[in-house]
Amino acid sequence: MTLTDRIIAVLDHLGIRRAHLATQLAGDVAGLVASHSSRLGGVALVAPTRIDPAPFTGLADRLLYIRPEAGMLARTAASALPLLPDAKIATLQGYAAEGWTDLGADRADIADLLAAHAGGIGSVDMGAGPDQSGEVADIRYQATGAGPVLLLTPMALAPSQWQPLLPALAQRFRVIALAGPKLGMLALLEERAALTDWRRMCAGLFDDLALSQGDRVLDVGCGSGAVAVQFVNHTAGQNPVTALDLSPYLLGEARIAAEKAGAQIEFRQGSAEELPFADNSFAAAYTITVLEECDAGKALAELARVVRPGGRIAVVVRATDMHQWWNMPVSDALRAKFSLPAQSVSASGVASAKLYDLCLTAGFEPVRMGPYTVVSERTDGPVFAQPEAYALSQLTPSERQDYHAAKAKALVAGTLFMTRGHHCFVGRVRA
Repeated sequence: MTLTDRIIAVLDHLGIRRAHLATQLAGDVAGLVASHSSRLGGVALVAPTRIDPAPFTGLADRLLYIRPEAGMLARTAASALPLLPDAKIATLQGYAAEGWTDLGADRADIADLLAAHAGGIGSVDMGAGPDQSGEVADIRYQATGAGPVLLLTPMALAPSQWQPLLPALAQRFRVIALAGPKLGMLALLEERAALTDWRRMCAGLFDDLALSQGDRVLDVGCGSGAVAVQFVNHTAGQNPVTALDLSPYLLGEARIAAEKAGAQIEFRQGSAEELPFADNSFAAAYTITVLEECDAGKALAELARVVRPGGRIAVVVRATDMHQWWNMPVSDALRAKFSLPAQSVSASGVASAKLYDLCLTAGFEPVRMGPYTVVSERTDGPVFAQPEAYALSQLTPSERQDYHAAKAKALVAGTLFMTRGHHCFVGRVRA
């Protein structure tokens, strides 16, 4: 089943013919908008992180685009909105937002914007009744409140997700909030963890930790828990692992995934910048694609503190200083325009070869370092689709036509793939 099929299955199960929709991850609903527009009332894009505008152009004034005034997500809006001339625009004044910003906790006025937009759109189904929850087609749903039906798909990396806004929304809508590993960042993290190159990279890092049986290991920024599960499987459960993340939403999903996989993992909530552990608590630690979004220097200092002298750490960050390679027959000029990754890095984060100097400054003795390229073996999932959406937002309409034509040729030939670079460092805590 496609994600669109799964969402439609939830709506059908609940007897919903037409609903309002709000999302931050436009890719989750692009297929729904393109093929089932008649089942949607107002559609709100809430500070989207990546967006290919094409599927949303037919919505006209049914589309609301909520954009922050500054930050990475404001730059996303600047690329997308010229291609959505009929969209209504609401600006979150004085607010800067990145992909990991806690939108729901920071901006209570988002609920007012959604209600005002829905009020100006034609009728949708009404709903009422007690809170209910369930699962259909691997999508979990939770229904609350009374009024016009509002469908919510997960935000990106916002720690609180929609939770802070739900009380206000439930006073105005029958809210149907969707969750699960088929949606949003969870889908990307799960698919990424299944890639052959990704598994090889992680296996090499696990081996480089040079563990003895019983050594305790810390996973910082575990996300969906997919890498922690891989670690448990790789070490045959011989090394207790504690997995930490800032997001209650991701931790909840990670617990569910670990239970399904039969992996014994201790989960803790906390920040990479202030690890909630005593000095020398672990024999080793690893952190994968986390230091882009926090204060990398503080996080590395914390790793040095909680890992015992002589223990090892492994760090992976995305390489925004390396071009992506899209294996399709496009001109050099077009390739140059869309092959640079999105520069989604916090002011104090790291997503470049600067990682190696930061690790040395933090006091780690290098064991192994260097770039690693991960090939995406699938072209129909979020690992491919999210950077593709960003790339398409950089192109003119005629360039997008050229891109899609080249992509179609590569699909027919069976040679389509995309690569992404990562910087990897393995080091030893000085005694």
